[in-house]
Amino acid sequence: MVNATRPQWRTLGLRELVVDICQSLSRQMSSRTIEVVIDIPSQQTITADGNMLRQAIANLVVHAIDTMPDGGALVVTSSANRNMVELEIADSGPGLPAEMQHRSPDELPRASFGSLDFGLAVVSRIAQLHGGSVQAVNCPDGGAAFTLSIPCLASLEKVA
Repeated sequence: MVNATRPQWRTLGLRELVVDICQSLSRQMSSRTIEVVIDIPSQQTITADGNMLRQAIANLVVHAIDTMPDGGALVVTSSANRNMVELEIADSGPGLPAEMQHRSPDELPRASFGSLDFGLAVVSRIAQLHGGSVQAVNCPDGGAAFTLSIPCLASLEKVA
């Protein structure tokens, strides 16, 4: 669980972190025939608390795995500009019900996410501790996408 302390900032290789998380969950993905695509530039970095960010990403990946018991695709992408790094974790599962789209995960009822329970609220809290947010939407071709947005440290320092 995330404690209330401030993040311990350090610069991390985002691709390396995501690859490591996916490798740690590879057995679960293989047993469900889930194809993983990681489209993050190798030089992409993020300044964040490594343990918190790992927990948030792992929660989103586990959620995606849980929504695809009969197989599918997990696609992880990132984009960045001077102010923000965005990490999107998309699955080919059933997607979100229409009434739950465009809400933050801490607003969504736990029952709609089955075994994840409070995991999405934890992701939201981690994003907030980093000055960011998380959004959930349905993908145009099916499935759901969760976008974790974390401001660049320089942007946070200007606000503080």
